Amino acid sequence: MSYRVYDKKKKRFITDNIFLTPDGELIESKRSLFGNKLTFVDGNRFVFQKAIELKDKNDIPIYIGDYLEAMIAEDKIVKGMVTFAEELSAYIILCFDTDEFFTLGTDVCEFIEVVGNVFDDKKGK
Repeated sequence: MSYRVYDKKKKRFITDNIFLTPDGELIESKRSLFGNKLTFVDGNRFVFQKAIELKDKNDIPIYIGDYLEAMIAEDKIVKGMVTFAEELSAYIILCFDTDEFFTLGTDVCEFIEVVGNVFDDKKGK
């Protein structure tokens, strides 16, 4: 499973030394005089985002919380946020401007591009 972690305090994604336990908790590895020290991280400071195993047209992995622009059949372009719909057991694009949603999949979207994420001020504009 691929994932990324956002640090709300530093306002950036962390790329090193943070791991997900089998129980779903985040731990951080820090160097110390006696080797590496593992500590549980503050769940209020860090946000875990799971990759959905699809990539956009630029070969960028797509994560829950990403803002996408997608061409849905018949040249319809939608902008929205990726989320998981439990009632459908599927990842969807939840549209910004309407109450529509579209199921994500390689056969559904002819064109997908990541244009931001929930930590950006802009909604893919």
